This record gives sequence, structure tokens and C-alpha cells, in this order.
Amino acid sequence: MVCKNCEQESNGNFCNNCGQKSNTKRINYNYLIDEISNNILQVNRGIFFTIKELSIRPGHSIKEFLRGKRKQHFKPIAFVLLTSALYVLITLLIDEKTFLGNAFSGMARALNESGLEKSTTANILNWLSNNFGYSSLLLLPFFSFASYISFINQKYNFFEHLILNCYITGQQTLIYLACAIIFFILKIDGYYVQAVPFFIATLFTFWTFNQFFETKKTLSKTLLTMLTYILYVIGTMFVCLIFGIIEGVIRG
Repeated sequence: MVCKNCEQESNGNFCNNCGQKSNTKRINYNYLIDEISNNILQVNRGIFFTIKELSIRPGHSIKEFLRGKRKQHFKPIAFVLLTSALYVLITLLIDEKTFLGNAFSGMARALNESGLEKSTTANILNWLSNNFGYSSLLLLPFFSFASYISFINQKYNFFEHLILNCYITGQQTLIYLACAIIFFILKIDGYYVQAVPFFIATLFTFWTFNQFFETKKTLSKTLLTMLTYILYVIGTMFVCLIFGIIEGVIRG
């Protein structure tokens, strides 16, 4: 068979020279459906499989991905981008905020009450509050660095921690999204109600870390996960403080 892309002789389902499929059919409705499901959403290869695995054995499945078992998994960066985009779209439609979003908003109001209405730090916190889907992506490297420091004896490098937390953040976003939809349908509102998905998402991190890091005892892994959150909060606040200092110097 002659490849229609490079015009070289090929055997099997794919061209030995360029890798294109040997059987290229005319573009029609079925082609578009297959393109969307397999290449954009990767339905047949990973998105639902990944969600299922992260729901029942998150730490084990992520570890398998890092060790090379990757064919069935949805790509980690694509996963967190897709879930974040989905979260942004749906929460815009139903006008829902998260527990963390309200926390950022509260800190911004505290700065405003201190006479810092035009504070860059307050503006940053307000942006994080109003754009939780995007802010979770921007804060992902900070959390990954915190987990890397906390579990540094586990010999995973920073980028492996980044992949680990991409999957965790993506699944946490789905948790927030599911709760937001349920609360909207049932017309449930309130500050303490919004704390529910936050605690579920936090427990999900503890569960994932407990499965992922096998060489330590459960208590030790729990304490190191707590340390990760502490370092994460300190690091985030430190960055905000630096912005505040720089702003103060510029304003004189």
C-alpha cells in the first residue's frame, strides 16, 4: 500500500516512514465525531479512564504514569487545563464561588479596610478570588514545590511532583465543579456549605499522597502532607508580602 502522505510503500495500519494511518477515509460526519472524541477529548484512550482511576486509586495510578504506564492515561497538563476550563465555563453560568475564593476575597477586604484600596496585593487577591479556575493553575507550582520539599527523601524530582499535583488539582477541580452543580440544583448556599468541597478536596490530597508515597508510615505521610500545606500557605503569603514591599518602595 502507498502512503497518501509521504507516498512511500507501507505495511500494516500505519506508515513505516511517517506514521500516518494507512487507511485514510473521506472526511464526513463520522470523521468529525471520531476526531473530537479520540483526538480532542481522547475518550477512547484516557479522559474517563483517568477520572475513574483518580476516583478509586489516585496515588497508585499517578505512580504508574510516572513509571511509564501512560498509554491509557489522559495527559496531566491537558487534564488540569481541561478541568479548569470546564470549571470556569460552568461556574460563570451558575455564578458560584468557592470556599477558597471567599477566603481570598476576605483577605482583600481586610487590606482595603486598612486603607490600601489601591494595593497591588489586594488586587491580586481579588483576582484569585474571582478566577479560581485560573488561580489554581498559577498556584500549582507553589504547591508542587512545597510537596517536593516536604517529601524530598522520596527521590521524586520537582517536575514529577508537578505532574502528581496536576492530576490532583484536576480531580479537585472536578470535585468543586460537582459540588457547585449540586448546590445550584438544590439551591443550597452559605459560607459553611462552601467549605464542604474544600475539605473533600483536601482529604483527596491526603488520600492520594498516602497511596503515592509507599515507603513511609501513614502517620508520617499525613504529617508531611500537613507540612506541604503549611509551606504552601507560607510561600503564597511570602510572595504577596514581596509584592507589598515592592509596591511600598515604589510608592515611597
